[in-house]
Amino acid sequence: MSDSVYGIDLGTTYSAIARINDLGQAEVLLNFDSNPTTPSVVYFEGDNNAVVGAEAKRVQLSDPDNACSLIKRYMGTAYPQEFRGQEYTPESISALILKELVKTANSELGEEVSKVVITVPAYFGIQEKESTKQAGQIAGLEVVGIVTEPVAAALSLGIRGEQPETILVYDLGGGTFDTTIMRAEAGRVEVIAIDGNKTLGGADWDEALAQLIADKFVAQAGLGDENPRLDAEFEIELLSQAEDTKKSLTKRENATVRCRFQDKDEQIAVTRAEFEAATKHLVAQTLEISQRVVAAAEAKAPGLKVDRVLLVGGSSKMPMIDMALREQLGWSPANTDFDLAVAKGAAIYGQAAVDEVLSTDGADVPVAADAEEKYFLGGSKTLNVTNVLSRALGVRFQRKESDDLYISFLLHANDTIPATPDPIRAGTVVDNQTSVAIALYEQGGERESENPNDNDLLQEKTLPIPSLPKGSPIDITLVVTAEGLARVTAYDPTGGQTIDVEAQVSVLSEEEVAQATVQVSGISLRS
Repeated sequence: MSDSVYGIDLGTTYSAIARINDLGQAEVLLNFDSNPTTPSVVYFEGDNNAVVGAEAKRVQLSDPDNACSLIKRYMGTAYPQEFRGQEYTPESISALILKELVKTANSELGEEVSKVVITVPAYFGIQEKESTKQAGQIAGLEVVGIVTEPVAAALSLGIRGEQPETILVYDLGGGTFDTTIMRAEAGRVEVIAIDGNKTLGGADWDEALAQLIADKFVAQAGLGDENPRLDAEFEIELLSQAEDTKKSLTKRENATVRCRFQDKDEQIAVTRAEFEAATKHLVAQTLEISQRVVAAAEAKAPGLKVDRVLLVGGSSKMPMIDMALREQLGWSPANTDFDLAVAKGAAIYGQAAVDEVLSTDGADVPVAADAEEKYFLGGSKTLNVTNVLSRALGVRFQRKESDDLYISFLLHANDTIPATPDPIRAGTVVDNQTSVAIALYEQGGERESENPNDNDLLQEKTLPIPSLPKGSPIDITLVVTAEGLARVTAYDPTGGQTIDVEAQVSVLSEEEVAQATVQVSGISLRS
């Protein structure tokens, strides 16, 4: 191989790292605990040292104020966290997890690999994707690509068939839920439609189960109106036990949890049926999203028929998921390498990228006639991945008849990318106008809304123009790359002025990324 690269599944609750081995197979590398997945938890021991993984998760029980988990849910947002007097961004905390994963992998292999591909939920928007890339940069890594988790799963599971097939990936992870419909065959994946919820995942099942256990404990211990969950130590222990109990109820019909609060010490019995009743509303949300993505795919490709439904993500192991898909939607889901498929697929994507046989714009990669067929690409010589936009993108305008502002969407969710829609012509709104504000927005909710408050402002810049009369033309052009990053160009044909408004932005500036890189490089890590 020309170079080595790691594929990293940077998960909300657990992460994994994989590579293509000497046999041309994707394999997940074990951590220092000999486990294939590492808890996405960071514990700050002191000013300059931190623990990542299982040990951090254990210590979190006794010292929750100096530990951080579920940070992925805050990627792309201003969510600073303070530990031991120092402030950390979501990108910096994610960088510590990435750094430890790579350090462990390099130690196992005796290599110094710094190139990585990092996965993101399909429903992540522009800012979340860019923040994930920045986390890799802060960790001192070369991020050669960002790939969505369902596409990565399909690469590891669905590109070896002799015939093209349409796959639906149901991906229920620790903190996010995605559904993706794609066509897949050896060396080629074409995404048709995606949908999801970036704040719905196994952690929500944990919370519902924790509340169920707490309610039963309060009743059994005779606590009356007292709420033990207000006690930090009880709460952290309860959430840890809830996750373990969830795993037990995946394999058994009942489980017992020990709860201690003040002078109370009780054994709480919980059944799988009770757990399923307490979380049926969460399952219903995933079914609604799954039906929605099928409808979107059918609208885009009339006559489409799903050939296979693949369950991905550790939380998809719960029997209630398989049962609901079969009984309520009539599907026959297939089990997969639940926790590991995404990391393996990221390694496949990454190796194709560094071997320069990857295309993400729909064009075929030129290769020599005697080029090697690659096992990890299903026997293909190249890999072609085409994706879709996760959320609509639009520009803010003002109505002629009023001062009302509204968003006009130039590209819509599930439009194929890369894309350059036809330019649109707008006009100045007052006489003697000398500047134009160009604001790029991303769809904020499940459906498009013209109301600017319902959407997320990505970037705004001002285009200076010569003094023009009302209604003078301004041409607006939008370009979206294969990774879903966007750029708007505004052109004043009268004065010949142009301004680019790039949405390749995150919460952190370049200077803040540099500062975070220094901060993270000075922290000693262990797992």
